[in-house]
Amino acid sequence: MLLPARTRGDRSPVADRPGLPPVRSGDSIRAMRPLKRTHCHQGPKGAGQHARVNLTFAAIGRTFRNPVTRAALGLIVALALWAVNPGISTAQTAFPQGGSSSGSLGGTLFSDRPDIFANDGRIKLLVLALNPFGIREGPAATIGEALEKNLSNTAHFDVTGPRQINAWLEGNQDLADLTDCRGIACGVDIGKRIGADFVLVGTLNYEDPVFNLQVRMINISNNLTDHSEDLRFEDETMDEGLFKLANNISRNSLLKGRVLSTSVRGIAISLGQVDGIKIGDHLVIYKNDVPITNLEGQQVDTQRKNVAIVNVLNVNRNSSEAVIIHKTEEPQVSHFVQTYLDPRRQIELIEDTRRELDTGIRLANRLRPLDLTPVLVADTDRQEWAEAVKEAEKDRNFWFTMGLAAGGLTLWTLYDYENDDSGRIQLALTGGATGFATWKWISARGTVNDLMVEGRAKGFIGWNIQPVPTPDGGIGLQLALNF
Repeated sequence: MLLPARTRGDRSPVADRPGLPPVRSGDSIRAMRPLKRTHCHQGPKGAGQHARVNLTFAAIGRTFRNPVTRAALGLIVALALWAVNPGISTAQTAFPQGGSSSGSLGGTLFSDRPDIFANDGRIKLLVLALNPFGIREGPAATIGEALEKNLSNTAHFDVTGPRQINAWLEGNQDLADLTDCRGIACGVDIGKRIGADFVLVGTLNYEDPVFNLQVRMINISNNLTDHSEDLRFEDETMDEGLFKLANNISRNSLLKGRVLSTSVRGIAISLGQVDGIKIGDHLVIYKNDVPITNLEGQQVDTQRKNVAIVNVLNVNRNSSEAVIIHKTEEPQVSHFVQTYLDPRRQIELIEDTRRELDTGIRLANRLRPLDLTPVLVADTDRQEWAEAVKEAEKDRNFWFTMGLAAGGLTLWTLYDYENDDSGRIQLALTGGATGFATWKWISARGTVNDLMVEGRAKGFIGWNIQPVPTPDGGIGLQLALNF
């Protein structure tokens, strides 16, 4: 009987042989071949151990060829990996326990943030996609990317654009509703989640052939507009307009640095030509060194205090030299500096700081140590009354004397009166002087009487009865008139 010829891939020319189990689908013929008896009973030393190992591997191979067994083992491995490394959400929205700590934003719900920004001292700026009106999405996105690039070129901002933020949001199922955000509310929400300082929102309106771009820079911490600007341009002037807009935004944003060194000649700061500093610019030096704690004793903030104003005299590429023009204390290496590149906002900052420093100096000069020794408070009302009484009595006595003298002259004139012109003139003069002196004396006496009435009403005049010791060792009463 002729057997069918073997094909290239057929290693089993027969289906069954005597002494072999039936071949199942998926079984390897090589695994089903019987082992030679000489391996178990003959051969060199150790051949029986090799045979047992071969039998063990053959049994393991048959076990793993079972699909049910493979599925069970896969499930066990998956559960073991999950137990070792459970899935962790990249955006947690639990309330932070206690005060603000590193990596958390005090006053918000977000304790963990992604590492989107570089934390290199630049302003962290989130730029949202522009809202287009009268223009397609594609050209509006191109203009937004050009503005984003110009802002990044200022070296003042660490910029994150809509592409990066949308990619991050799409990877978080809980934040999918914030994807393609273009408004202030959702922009501030995203900014808090990623740790941004400001968010830039804008609208782009196209009325052939003019584009009208309106942008607003919102402070994440207080939800207030820090700077806003409008730009009108055409296709030919778009690059120049976006370049100027980015530089205006940079110049109207607060520029911060550090004090590098101090000496008798001045101080060195970490801001230079690359930051836009020029000779003649004024900067404010401040410090953050007083912790502010809540009722539980946890630090929630650091008190900021302005200490000096400096004027730039020399500018290098990455640093500047300045002299102090106003201060409340000596600047230190650990202090910070800040200013605006825009002249108008720089003047406003310096004027406000100067008023603050002057107020601090005045309050410091008014502080005096508290004297706890007893102080005798003078009765000024009684003193003024006594002075008035003294002057009134002096005036009364004077006019009384003048009246007596004028009356005596009048009597002498009457005694030696001659009925002629000279006698009549002499009598008229002496009589008039007597009458005037009498009227002034009566007026002064009335003033004294009024002051006496006032003194009795206020208790300045009255009888005082007080005990006094007697010569024989006893105690008597003394009646005295208070005046």
